[in-house]
Amino acid sequence: MSRMLLQYHNQELHFGLKSVRLSDYVKNYQQPLIVYDLEVIKERIGWIQDWKQLGKLHFAVKANFNLDILKFIKNMNCGADVVSVGEIKRALEAGFKTCDIIFSGVGKSKEELSWAIERDIYQINVESLSEIQKILLIAKKLNKIVSLGLRINPEINAETHKSISTALKDSKFGLDFASANEAIQIISKNSLLQLKALSFHLGSQIMNVNVFKKALAVMKPFYITAKSKCPELERFDLGGGLGIDYNNSDSAEDQMRWQQLQALFEAELKGFGSAHFILEIGRFLVARSGVLISRIEIIKQTPHKKFLILDAGMTHLLRPALYGSYHQILPLKLRDGADQIYDIVGPICESTDVLAVGRRCSQVEEEDFVAICDVGAYGSVMASRYNLRDEALEIIIK
Repeated sequence: MSRMLLQYHNQELHFGLKSVRLSDYVKNYQQPLIVYDLEVIKERIGWIQDWKQLGKLHFAVKANFNLDILKFIKNMNCGADVVSVGEIKRALEAGFKTCDIIFSGVGKSKEELSWAIERDIYQINVESLSEIQKILLIAKKLNKIVSLGLRINPEINAETHKSISTALKDSKFGLDFASANEAIQIISKNSLLQLKALSFHLGSQIMNVNVFKKALAVMKPFYITAKSKCPELERFDLGGGLGIDYNNSDSAEDQMRWQQLQALFEAELKGFGSAHFILEIGRFLVARSGVLISRIEIIKQTPHKKFLILDAGMTHLLRPALYGSYHQILPLKLRDGADQIYDIVGPICESTDVLAVGRRCSQVEEEDFVAICDVGAYGSVMASRYNLRDEALEIIIK
């Protein structure tokens, strides 16, 4: 049964599980704004936490670091996956404890590593042999035992956009298996280093869950071998990256995709009953929870095409300019009249400030409002002040 998160009622766009009328939020409009429905996040966390074998769900803070959202996710018994000390500090501000935090990232500085080790971060995911050596020196200096995960690059094509695929052979992320074996030797010979987890992350916006089966086929035997050398190994970090269909706001299809992945995990992880399974999920939890509301400033006709020029652009939502990513763009109110074809662009002084090309849109006028959909992930976190434009105001539906 379909469950659309964006629907028109009486010609007005409604959003979220609470089905709020979005036009109610533009009565005193001053700048672009993102409207969040936390119930969307709650529902999705519930889907995943219903997986009985799950040890803990960690939210990928890079997807959205809105403080209210982080507090909400923390209160649902989730941990945090972070990639900088800045994100650690934001997670702590939201109420997460250091024992809730996994510290990932390819370029951790010695200052960041020292900061994390001094505070007993739950797990540091190591991504290079250089990082292992830095951690060992810091551990000896502080005389502290450090809990480590090794992020392995299984060299699996995640069948997603190349810019967000993180397990290709030429990827900067993770350790190849030869380097991982070398890291295990270093760890096994040093009592201050404890290998607690093996981790892999294939990429973002994964729609074909069968790529996880390919990854597990090479990761499972490696886990068994690693545990024979480091008996303290107890966590199997399965990463994240589950995607959504940006062309379709049907929540039921998202749930079905998660259920397919859950079934795959249950089938492929038999015999690993003693392992503590970790998931690091971002986009799938929060993308659907936010819409960016923008005003049409100019409708411009040229000899070649027609433009909708909005007051929101690449400084508010970078993904279309960066990846050519698709987002639905819907008017808040439907008008009578024939659909038109537009290039939908922002106000930024860059030719790449394009949100959609050749997009069919129902009849609109200048100063109408549109909703740019599914911006709860990699929306506000990637914002900038280029051209000194104000960032979007963020509002939580009450």
